[in-house]
Amino acid sequence: MPVKVVPVCEPTSTVAKAADEKPAIVEGAWDRDKLVLISFPDEAAFHAWADSPEYLEISKDRKAGAQAIVLLAKGFAP
Repeated sequence: MPVKVVPVCEPTSTVAKAADEKPAIVEGAWDRDKLVLISFPDEAAFHAWADSPEYLEISKDRKAGAQAIVLLAKGFAP
């Protein structure tokens, strides 16, 4: 996971699942360079993290330097 994001994740129940600069395309088309997969306990936790002053500060770099697609998907219950 990008170095600046790790400290923002640590005080929460956010878990970095994957970060890859060049993910392998197995099927279909992928027009992006990078993939970051982050897990949150629920949608409220995602919004609390995404709207936090700490993340908003570091997200300025991402928004200035990349055309990102951000998806919010429901996970599987254990």
